[in-house]
Amino acid sequence: MKLAKPAVIGLIALSLAGCTATADAPSRTANAHNSSAPAASTTPAVVDGLPSSCDAFFSSLKTFVSPDGSLVLNPAWKSGAGVARSEANGYGSYDPTLAPMLSQNPGLICDWAPAAGPSDTFLTTQFRHVDDATAQTAIAHLEQLNWGCSPVYDGMWCLTNDSHTGRSIGESQYFGHGDWIASDWNNAGPETYTPRLLETLFG
Repeated sequence: MKLAKPAVIGLIALSLAGCTATADAPSRTANAHNSSAPAASTTPAVVDGLPSSCDAFFSSLKTFVSPDGSLVLNPAWKSGAGVARSEANGYGSYDPTLAPMLSQNPGLICDWAPAAGPSDTFLTTQFRHVDDATAQTAIAHLEQLNWGCSPVYDGMWCLTNDSHTGRSIGESQYFGHGDWIASDWNNAGPETYTPRLLETLFG
């Protein structure tokens, strides 16, 4: 799906408003447990620079992602075992160049969708590691498409959004710290979604 590009740079500036984290790269190691803590402790939300699970990472962000509770994390009809995932929009990108790359050996995929069943309202994010050569190839491709790409959190964030039909359809691709955070959405997700994820991971 080819997405139209409105004033993307303005949206990026709006999305980053109030995002005051420094640009210092965080440690990629998991959060160390306090030596005095009990041996049995909760699983850390971030391990090796990426979320350890969708539930752990989004546990404190559910109201942010879906203030009215209309979307739930990983409903069974969309994310359950054995459910077929569409390469075209199931891995964090509609782009015909990026989608196949993301569908090969995917990382952690987190789906936000209505609990009741199939709907055209959804938000999908994939968290995965990426080598520098692949990241640079993807960034160059998005820049050729005239997406709005800007340096953020010691990485590059590229964004496109099409709302001329009255529905918000778009995607966000972030490359940095050896990670690729890919999101696509249809009429779902707050404008500051990706900045909030980056702040949580790298802030």
